Amino acid sequence: MKFTIVSHACMYVEGDGGSILIDPWFLGTCYWRSWWNFPEPAPDLIDSLKPDAIYITHVHWDHFHGPSLRRFSPDIRIFVPKTPSDRMVRDLDEMGYRNVVEIPHGGDREVWPNCRLHSYQFGPFFTDSAVVLSDGRTTIVNLNDCKLFGLPLRQLTDTFPKVDFCLRSHSSAGPLPYCVEGYEERFPELRSQQNYIDEFVNCCLSIGARYAIPFASNHCFVHRETVQYNDTIVNPAMVEARYNARVSELGLASTCVVMPPGSTWSEREGFALNHFDYGNKDKYLAELLDRYSATLERQYAKEDRTKATFQAFEKYFADLMRATPFLLRKSLPTVLFKVVDREGFKFFLVEFRNKRITALDKPVDADFVIAVHALVLNDCVRKRMFSSWAAAKRLRFEVPESETSLEKIGRLLGLLDYYENDGLPLRNNLSLRQLGVRLRRWREVAEAGRLVLRHKVMRKPFVISELYPVDLSTARA
Repeated sequence: MKFTIVSHACMYVEGDGGSILIDPWFLGTCYWRSWWNFPEPAPDLIDSLKPDAIYITHVHWDHFHGPSLRRFSPDIRIFVPKTPSDRMVRDLDEMGYRNVVEIPHGGDREVWPNCRLHSYQFGPFFTDSAVVLSDGRTTIVNLNDCKLFGLPLRQLTDTFPKVDFCLRSHSSAGPLPYCVEGYEERFPELRSQQNYIDEFVNCCLSIGARYAIPFASNHCFVHRETVQYNDTIVNPAMVEARYNARVSELGLASTCVVMPPGSTWSEREGFALNHFDYGNKDKYLAELLDRYSATLERQYAKEDRTKATFQAFEKYFADLMRATPFLLRKSLPTVLFKVVDREGFKFFLVEFRNKRITALDKPVDADFVIAVHALVLNDCVRKRMFSSWAAAKRLRFEVPESETSLEKIGRLLGLLDYYENDGLPLRNNLSLRQLGVRLRRWREVAEAGRLVLRHKVMRKPFVISELYPVDLSTARA
């Protein structure tokens, strides 16, 4: 087996008799010009990709990227996780791809003789998936953004007790707390860079991986609205240093290896690593800004011409309110959207408790305010893609000074994910598809119950990195 790191979260795996590409985003940008590959893959690397199949872990655009996918034949076999929603299948069908195969949780498919692909799904509202490739000699666990832990992770490690490579994200892909005005002063300890590093280290060590590869966080921000977030990204070299120091302290047989795009590993030749200085980010960003200045100016001009569409906004949230049960709706916040478009600021008020959606000329009191550009908001309501909006970081939350928790924002974002993935109306959950999918994932329910008992009832502190205990008896050299 041989694998090549292509870009941010994209890898290419080859073997005797076939090849597969995982999470293709290697062309251009995603999230309305917010995310850019850091670094961009070389054109000859992109041209060399000739996969027999593709696997897409989840629906976010940095994994499911239309322009990158369209480089391949509509007849190519595409594997996707079988989640409660068939959203990915529908979206691929609209793009003209007909040879789409859903893999149930814990299930597998042959990708070439003696090599099988296994899919493990996870997430209470939005489903992500981890992918395992194994040919009997080498086992690659690609967790990307999938935060398996507890019983769901043990299901994977019981099946694959010997893992050669674990690839995992190591930085923020969400809006909280970074998109909250003044978060540095108000929420300084929430989701720090060190938190993400410790989670990566503990997760890969708990799996017992021979090699840990920082992955699926190698992007940067270039759009004028999001360039400020570059300082929040965790440098993979920081992860490597902490991981290898921890391994040395514990005497474990594991190594963290940073693999920039174009880097490879093969059974025959081992590692062949490209060099990239992740620490010299400012210089690389300046080069990107210069190289793509015309592209960015066209984007800004397009945004400056856009008008907010209240009718589409109103329809989306009216449909959401009708689908939301009365008791749940009564617990939801009142949200004011501050929308900037070609005419200036507009204000759209969403009152879940009263089932009202109102266009206003001036701001009013709300539980919190969301500042967002009209072009982004129009896309979200028309394409039902608020989950991508959050990852994009193309929004700002204005939260009252008296508010000490971000729970209300999290409640809204969770609801939007649940709705867009066919969790609402609740009767959807009684379909044969959803019942079958959730039954296979019973470990998530059991793990959720354990967490509630431990952290809500027993009041023990919740530290994400502690979800990954390291078994020293089995991991020592």
